[in-house]
Amino acid sequence: MRNKLMMVSLIPALFLAAPAMADKHKSCEEGGKYSEMNKKYKEHDGIPRMLKGIDLTDAQKAEIKTLVEAQHKDKKSTMKTHWQTHKQLAELSFAETVDQAKLDAIIADTTAAHEKRLADRAQLNNQIFKLLTPEQQQQLQQKMAEYEQKMQDRKKL
Repeated sequence: MRNKLMMVSLIPALFLAAPAMADKHKSCEEGGKYSEMNKKYKEHDGIPRMLKGIDLTDAQKAEIKTLVEAQHKDKKSTMKTHWQTHKQLAELSFAETVDQAKLDAIIADTTAAHEKRLADRAQLNNQIFKLLTPEQQQQLQQKMAEYEQKMQDRKKL
């Protein structure tokens, strides 16, 4: 009885304390792990990571940014479609019976969308590669070869 009375008396205190505790969590404050992550991604300049360490001119940076932003706009609409397909698949998966025709249609749509995303990425990378000077292209290819070697070494471990 005493425990129940104690629990009932603490509930209003918890409701009053929750907004005060939610205001500032220590991980969101300056120096917390999420503040560092926010800083890192807010400072993103729109240049793909594969080009970090390669000296680009301002004109090249501007052109690359416009190419990436154009693809990013298309990517947002593609992701909406992706999540709708994901929802349809979940509904189909947890139904009483699985309609094989619907499942095949979802798989076909997903495969076609994936192929389009891969083609778009390859075209974007090719457009960026064409913007680079021959020396920059060589630097990029060398970086990619080093990365590939690093990944193969990791697989061996």
